[in-house]
Amino acid sequence: MLGAVVFPYALAVVPVPGAHAQTEYLPANQDFIGKWKLAGSAIRPPRDLAGTATQEQEAAATEFQQTVTAFYGAFDYLEITADGRYNFHQPGDPASSPCVWCGTWSFTNDSLWLALDTAPRLDIYAKGGDMQMTYTAEQEGSSRYKWLVFSWTKSE
Repeated sequence: MLGAVVFPYALAVVPVPGAHAQTEYLPANQDFIGKWKLAGSAIRPPRDLAGTATQEQEAAATEFQQTVTAFYGAFDYLEITADGRYNFHQPGDPASSPCVWCGTWSFTNDSLWLALDTAPRLDIYAKGGDMQMTYTAEQEGSSRYKWLVFSWTKSE
């Protein structure tokens, strides 16, 4: 039996093996450690959206999602280290080069949180599974980030 994870306005339906769908999985901070490659992105209305999304809101969210996806896509991978740091690596950067976009993370409520104003939240829903990035806080009161969902696949 296959289950599916479905979000309104998601670009794809992802099958979940029955064993993963039947067991609850609460990741530990070490599950996030490693190198992650961008696997995909989608939009979905934020949980606190009052009413139904308008066509204008969906169009603006889709346009912004394409911009942010292009930004993330310009990096080779996202590295999350055990010492509490993250680093988005540019193509061809040697390991010793200074980071272009890096910072610290914390682990709370079974999720990893990047220390950024937009408060990206990283979640893993099945042992050894992909990671999903969503946003909970916004810069300047904007809600554009809350529409975005990114999928990351572990590369190492």
